Amino acid sequence: MAERDQQPEERPLLPRLVGLGLALVIVVVVLFAFDRFLASMQRFLSLPVVDPEPSVTEPLPAYVVPDDQVPTQGAAPGAASEQAPADASAPAEPIVPR
Repeated sequence: MAERDQQPEERPLLPRLVGLGLALVIVVVVLFAFDRFLASMQRFLSLPVVDPEPSVTEPLPAYVVPDDQVPTQGAAPGAASEQAPADASAPAEPIVPR
């Protein structure tokens, strides 16, 4: 019994060959995927660099005054307009009860 424990145990040949074949297949698949990735990066980097065209040629103002509030040129500031004057008898600030 003791002599048998000292001798190296031989493994079957078929599982070793199957394991080696699977390892080689995995390595080939990973290397192929890495090659495809590098090829796509080379194609991407070889594209010409162009600046995007501006979508608007004229600058847009941040605020546009509506046409009904724009005074006509040549009209005096005190001239009658479509806007009603403020009521002079109304208080400037609202009265807040305490």
